[in-house]
Amino acid sequence: MRILAVVMLCAALGGCAAAPKMGWVRVDGQSSRDNPVLHTQFEVDRTACIGERNKAALSGVSVASGGLAAAMAAQERSNAADTVGQGCMAEKGYLLVKEDEADAKRAELARVADLKKQQEAAATAPAPKPKKPAAAAKPSS
Repeated sequence: MRILAVVMLCAALGGCAAAPKMGWVRVDGQSSRDNPVLHTQFEVDRTACIGERNKAALSGVSVASGGLAAAMAAQERSNAADTVGQGCMAEKGYLLVKEDEADAKRAELARVADLKKQQEAAATAPAPKPKKPAAAAKPSS
């Protein structure tokens, strides 16, 4: 039974090793690579969200008996904490994407942000004034 647990744990950990590299992109499509203001804001946001993630990872009941159940509980808690971290970053305007897809996603998000600006501008634009009807000719008496 113990050997089966070890094999399953190795298989689970092996799946993690094959996971693609991920990175954060801004939902407005801007890049923080060459913009020190955006880069600093990202660092602040990421630090805050790491704190939120760590708080989530520390909460809850620990399974201290060891074995497969403990490993599964630890993985479940880690996944939940990751979700909290991703939600925090989303609230701050970032999405987690595969690094090899980041540029395409950034371009897509920039297009969506431009479209949103256009729609908001159209919604706040004043309504066109109705045209005055042509003055009716007065009959001569």
